[in-house]
Amino acid sequence: MGKVQEHKRVVKARRQSDVTSELTKSNDLFEIDGVVDECLPNTMFRVNITASPVPQLVGQQLLGTLAGKMRLFRIRVLPGDIVRGYVSKYDLKKCKITYRSTQKASHQI
Repeated sequence: MGKVQEHKRVVKARRQSDVTSELTKSNDLFEIDGVVDECLPNTMFRVNITASPVPQLVGQQLLGTLAGKMRLFRIRVLPGDIVRGYVSKYDLKKCKITYRSTQKASHQI
């Protein structure tokens, strides 16, 4: 086999290896769970954080917006819904909502 074919095989094998998980998995985001307290205009929400890997975020209210497929398919989020999302380490006052649970919050305000 010639050098050109060997080079093409190496390049193809390198292209087919999954390196996207290493690139996208970074320490810039914190996963959060919370409850929607208030609906605001332009698909924005006040989210009260109930669980987070960062203890300082628990109990805080963040400004949340819908992200990705939730915005695309216009998933409705109402006050009292349990949501999951992420917070960037660069702006700890805003979050992106990525999932709305079908269960209602169990705590009473």
